[in-house]
Amino acid sequence: MSLVVAFNLDDYAILATDKRGVLNYRNKNKEDFVLNINDSYQKLRKIPFGFFASAGDYLITECFYAECMAQTSQKRNLDQILEDTYHRYCNLQGVCHFAEMTTILLIAKGSNSNHQIKKDSILEINIQFQSIKIEEVPAMNLVALMANMNPDQNFWDKMGSCLRSSKDFIKFEDFFNYHVHLIKYIWKEQLKFDDLISNHIDFYFHDRRTSKGILLSADEFKVLPTGLIQQFSIGTERVSTSDYPV
Repeated sequence: MSLVVAFNLDDYAILATDKRGVLNYRNKNKEDFVLNINDSYQKLRKIPFGFFASAGDYLITECFYAECMAQTSQKRNLDQILEDTYHRYCNLQGVCHFAEMTTILLIAKGSNSNHQIKKDSILEINIQFQSIKIEEVPAMNLVALMANMNPDQNFWDKMGSCLRSSKDFIKFEDFFNYHVHLIKYIWKEQLKFDDLISNHIDFYFHDRRTSKGILLSADEFKVLPTGLIQQFSIGTERVSTSDYPV
């Protein structure tokens, strides 16, 4: 039970999530039971080569995080990490596997090709039984993951049309604040009909060219810290993404 949103704003990216984690169990009769609800679950995770958030099977998410953080004798690329995630999950005992699709939204450091650094990638990774699919989120597009769709079928198209490039603003601070308010508006609208999500918002803002980022907890996101944009512009908040799996 989640609301997870990713914006690709060309030179920048945003990940935002609620904090509700739900552990379900599905028996052999395909009956679902809720084992645990946690409104302080950390869905935004830092890994050695970026940041990610996910919706779907809690256990697949935990397996992916464990594989990203694992120390291995040989460096693995993303495909290998996902393959190891799949096998780790399948080897879990006493669980009903692949009851639902799991989607991971990943901001990963761009590769170095022919001495040219690519912008950091924003990837949508879908994992289900015998299938792992990776797609790149195009510039000036969004991805939203949720259990309950907005009754307004055009809502997410409207939100996508509201995305703006930093080039559309004279001041960088105005660009930043515009999308902060857009995220808050999305949550306000979703909470009107969706009681499966929490009203807390963890927020991550990322520069795709420099791999710098700002991670704000739900409490910090309510009232943005003083001087936040100035800190970001001078690089005092950094994401360590030097270990991208090539």
